[in-house]
Amino acid sequence: MYASHFVHLQASSLLSNLLVFLLVVSPALLASIRSGRRRRFYVVAFTILLVFPFVLSSLNMLFPRPRIGTGFSGINFAFVGYLPHALADRIEADRPAPTRTARTFLPAVFFVGTAVIVLRMSAPLGVTPPTGDWLTAIGAGSVLAVGTCVRPVVRRPRPRTRSLVGTVPPLVPFGGALFVLVIVAGFPSSGYGGRVIINVFLHFLGYSLGYLVPYVAFRVLEAKFD
Repeated sequence: MYASHFVHLQASSLLSNLLVFLLVVSPALLASIRSGRRRRFYVVAFTILLVFPFVLSSLNMLFPRPRIGTGFSGINFAFVGYLPHALADRIEADRPAPTRTARTFLPAVFFVGTAVIVLRMSAPLGVTPPTGDWLTAIGAGSVLAVGTCVRPVVRRPRPRTRSLVGTVPPLVPFGGALFVLVIVAGFPSSGYGGRVIINVFLHFLGYSLGYLVPYVAFRVLEAKFD
């Protein structure tokens, strides 16, 4: 259950996972260091590397289907899910605490990623009900959630919005673009990456847990006990 995530049956799969790991973890670590949240990053990385493999392996067995149990991609996508948190910390480090604009956008980023995933997965014309109905419902819900999350910020005075844009560190747009690109690459519309079958279910589990666990730990619980 643990070691399978570190086993690769092909050299190309190992190299691609190492490349994604370096691309995602490097900006997350750099953003955490620049925002003074290095210890938080280490706690998250420790949890993802030591705890998530057991959780992902267990959840991967939920549905009877052909499945892939080897490879580091699920762990990679857990770091992808955490990347917006590190970028939000970087933004908040340069802005007054009461504003919390990054916290407003943070849930929206998760639903943007979910909407991109649904768009990728529903691209083939062969998607039919009930799968098509589920994808449509999830996609519509994600778009609605994005609108609900960003509405308070959009309605704020324009000078404050311009001030936010002017103070965004260069690392943040780079990390945001990388976030979207990795999701697009990790959820091909056909379910295949070249000759390699991709376990998109495991990818989505890693992405969701990588976002939700830090969100509950550092956003919900910290706010509750502050």
